[in-house]
Amino acid sequence: MPSRVAPPLLLLALLLPALLSTGCSSTPERWAETRVNDVTYSVLYNLVLTTIDAEGFIVRKREPQSGRIESDWVYGTSQRRVRGPSRRKVFAVIEPIEGNDFRVALRVAEEVIRKGGLLATNIRASNDWEEFDDNFDDAEYLMAKIQALVQAGQAVP
Repeated sequence: MPSRVAPPLLLLALLLPALLSTGCSSTPERWAETRVNDVTYSVLYNLVLTTIDAEGFIVRKREPQSGRIESDWVYGTSQRRVRGPSRRKVFAVIEPIEGNDFRVALRVAEEVIRKGGLLATNIRASNDWEEFDDNFDDAEYLMAKIQALVQAGQAVP
C-alpha cells in the first residue's frame, strides 16, 4: 500500500523556491566612491550638486548639514535590457574623513515596470515600480566627472 507522506527530499524541493524568493527580493546597492582632498566642504558639496543637476537629474532633496543629496526620478532614460518603462534617481553622500579630505559616494538607483511592459500607461502614477539593478555605469560617469572637475581646479573658489 503506497504511503501518503511525501518524502523529505520531495517536500524540500517543493518548498525551496518559495524560501529562496523571500530572501532575494531586493537588489544590492552599488555605490561609486572616491576620496577628495584639498577642497573645502562647501565647494565640494556645491560641485557634486551642480554635477548631478547638469546631467539631467533635478535635485529636490538637499541636506548640506548631513552631506546628502537626492534627485527626483528621471523617467524613460534607461539603456537596460528590460522591456518596459524605467526610471533612475541619484543618491550622493559626502563624509569628512580627516582635515580637508572627504569620501564621496554616488548611487544611481533604477526601477522598472515589468507588468504591462511597453503597454504601460501613466507610468509616473503607477504602483508597479520594481527595484532593478543600480545603474553603476552612470554612477561611475558622474564620479569621474566630479573627480575631473576637482583635479582641473574647477572646485577652487
